[in-house]
Amino acid sequence: MTRRMERLAAGLALPCLLLAGCTGSAAGPPTPSPTPTKASPTKPPTVQGTVRTNKSTPLSLRKQPTIESDRLARIPHKTKITLQCRTIGTTVSNGTRASNVWNKVTFKKKTGYVASVYVAGGDSTTLSVCQTATVKPSATPSRPPNVEPAIIKAARSQKGVTEKKGKKKNCTPYGGCMPWSSLFATWAWNKAGNTVPRFSFSGDLYNWGAMHDRAHDGVEGVGPGDLVLYGKSPQNSTTSTHVDIVIEVLPDDRLRVIGGDVKNKVTERIVSTKKVYGWVDA
Repeated sequence: MTRRMERLAAGLALPCLLLAGCTGSAAGPPTPSPTPTKASPTKPPTVQGTVRTNKSTPLSLRKQPTIESDRLARIPHKTKITLQCRTIGTTVSNGTRASNVWNKVTFKKKTGYVASVYVAGGDSTTLSVCQTATVKPSATPSRPPNVEPAIIKAARSQKGVTEKKGKKKNCTPYGGCMPWSSLFATWAWNKAGNTVPRFSFSGDLYNWGAMHDRAHDGVEGVGPGDLVLYGKSPQNSTTSTHVDIVIEVLPDDRLRVIGGDVKNKVTERIVSTKKVYGWVDA
C-alpha cells in the first residue's frame, strides 16, 4: 500500500473513532448493559412488647381479635413477646383504659391476637396494620374480658357455705337437692358473667364444652377460672364424679382449686391432677 493510500485509510477510520457507539473492529465487542437487580421485599417492622396483666392471671391468645374467639394459649405476666402488627377488634378494658386495638403474636408456635391494653408497647404506631385480620362472630357463648379473676372471686365468696339442714339431703342455694359440685361451678361462672347452663352433672359440663370448642382432655393448658373434671370420662355419674374451679396451677402436678359438695360444703384445697380426665376453658 502506498503512503497516500495509508493516509486515506487513516482518514476514513478517524470519524469512526469519534462517533459514539461505533462498532468498528478496532473497538472490540460491545460491553453488555448491566442487568438491574431486583430489590428484596422489606419485612414490616415488629415491636417487642411485655405482657402486663397480674401475677395470677395470664393473657389470653385468641384465634381472632375478639374476646368471644377461641383461646389458643395463655401468656404469663411479664412475658416478652414480639408484636407483628396491629388490628381492630372488640373493645377491651383493663380497668384503667379501654381500647379496640389488638396485636398479632406467635407464642409457643401458635399465632393469634392479644388485647393491646394488656401489652406494654401494644399501641406502638410503628406497627403495621395486619392485612389478614378479620373479626368473625363466634358460636361460643359470650364471656367478659379478664373473666377468670371474677370467677375466682365469686367462688371464694362462698367458702364455707354448707348444705341446708333438713330432711332432704344435698339442698343448697345453688339449685335443687342433689349432688351439687356442677351446680356450684356453673353458679360461679354465671355470677362472673361467663354464661353456661346450670348443669347438675359434671359430664354434661364437659359435653357442653366440647360443643363450643372449650373442652380438653388431660390437664395441659389448664389455668385459673377453668373447670377440672375428675374420673375417667363424661359418660355417666360413675365415670365423671366431681368438678372444681381452678384457682392456681402449682408445681409437681398439683392445682389449687375451690369446689362445692366437698364434705357437704364449699371448700378450697390443693389436689393432684392425676384423677382429672379433662377441663373446660373459661
